[in-house]
Amino acid sequence: MKRLLFSSLMICGLLASGADRADRSVPAVTPPWSMEPWIWEDDINTSKAAWDLLNGYRQHDLPVGAILLDSPWSTAYNNFIFDEARYPDPRGMIAAWRKQGVRTVLWMTHIINTKKDKADAVGSDEDLFAIGQERGYFVNNGKPLKWWKGTGGMIDFTNPEAVAWWHRLMDRSLSLGIDGWKVDGAAEMFYLTEKKTSKGVLDYQDYLDLYYRDIYHYGRQWKPDFVTMVRSVDIANSMGMDGPHAPLDAAPLTWTGDQRHSWGNKGIDEAARSFFRALDLGYPVVSSDTGGYQSASGVKGMPRLLFLRWAQWNALTPFFINGGHDEHRPWMFDAEFLRVFRRYMWLHHEMVPYFYSRSVEANLREGLLMSHGPGANEFLLGDELLVGVMLNEKPEREMVFPAGEWLDYWDPSKVYHGGDKTTVAVPEDRSPVFVKRGSIIPMNVENNAAGHGDAKSKGWRTLDVYPSSAPTRAVIWDPDQFPPRPDRDRTVVECIPTAKGVTLKLAGGPARDTIFRVLLDGRYRVVRVRQARNTSVDVAR
Repeated sequence: MKRLLFSSLMICGLLASGADRADRSVPAVTPPWSMEPWIWEDDINTSKAAWDLLNGYRQHDLPVGAILLDSPWSTAYNNFIFDEARYPDPRGMIAAWRKQGVRTVLWMTHIINTKKDKADAVGSDEDLFAIGQERGYFVNNGKPLKWWKGTGGMIDFTNPEAVAWWHRLMDRSLSLGIDGWKVDGAAEMFYLTEKKTSKGVLDYQDYLDLYYRDIYHYGRQWKPDFVTMVRSVDIANSMGMDGPHAPLDAAPLTWTGDQRHSWGNKGIDEAARSFFRALDLGYPVVSSDTGGYQSASGVKGMPRLLFLRWAQWNALTPFFINGGHDEHRPWMFDAEFLRVFRRYMWLHHEMVPYFYSRSVEANLREGLLMSHGPGANEFLLGDELLVGVMLNEKPEREMVFPAGEWLDYWDPSKVYHGGDKTTVAVPEDRSPVFVKRGSIIPMNVENNAAGHGDAKSKGWRTLDVYPSSAPTRAVIWDPDQFPPRPDRDRTVVECIPTAKGVTLKLAGGPARDTIFRVLLDGRYRVVRVRQARNTSVDVAR
């Protein structure tokens, strides 16, 4: 297979996995496809289970952008050969999903087990551990390390020959057309070892940087929109550390480790602590497994309201992933649960153009994608949206508002001002979301699930506009092109108040059929313009 050369506008950091530590502060740009909803299961792990899951989402009109296959999918951990007893014809399966617009992501780490220690994988006649140990491809002189999937050796990313061998192993799966890796956090165990490499004793953080950067950049050599799902912060890790894991320049999508299906006891409470710690460290895309990854000790099943609140939270982040152990299928709950869950999944899908635009701006250091809000358990999306995370069963919570004028996203007649601290009602069918006056939010609307349009909106770019008393502007990056090209894919939108309403101006970017959905005097005015580019549109009250 001919490999694609990775290129972008200096976007996504440096190509060398040994790049200077300072480059950790330049966040990677997240490809638009990877911001669509992800699904997975971790109880059966077969192609039939994956197809059944995807078909269930389709039958219930729930959007899906990617399927994650977690372990065990290979015959041995990190030999990158599909176990075809579980997944017959993996190439055909990946191609079939791609025809449906669904990408494939596989679990991996960088530890190769001894031949006898295969954990829950079926095993293989190939003894990769013996090969790597004999050739000096593992850290700590090949001394075996016990981890949660057996006992094996960690790849020495300071050794060019070891890295070249490692890449040839990964090629076995990359050549099938996969689109990303779930890069699990095994490298963090380097902290517990002697830290010996071919370059001598290596700092713990330097080893993490080499690990995460190598997997990310090598995947991008195969596909320019390849992604890695990596750890940002994991407060519950065995070393008790809450520092950064993957460097920002190799962290297009991050999650916070494995939480339980519970409000407390290392459940959503722990996910929130890790999430906000990651935002404070500058990670632009942070999320967690919706509903938690596994049951709390002695408890089975998913609490209904917990699952819904977690879904509402994750839907308002750029990375919405639903799956793990136990029941995560939203249609297996009641009809009202499914209605609300569906609304939020479609809302997330609609917001991908917004998420993507802010991702590019974050890379260019011209704005933030996500940041900590002024109140407890609040976060901001760009400067436009304020979201509160619900961490208990109460139907209300306190919100603290940043500077500006803020509208209730679900009921824009409710207005709040910067500095306000107030308790807001939060019925279970909606979460605390507020939009700032002056915001311009690009959306991809296909139906009426979230109330932003209908089936006639499909194929059009929707711009949700919330005018203020002063002119405002927004930068939109075309989500149909990746990597982004500054000379072609950047549209500047201005909203200028007038005596009769507003004037909207578009400059640059591709010509797109555009729906302007403008909130004026408490009502949305809708104007449709074919092939809008370098366009001026007047919208009356």
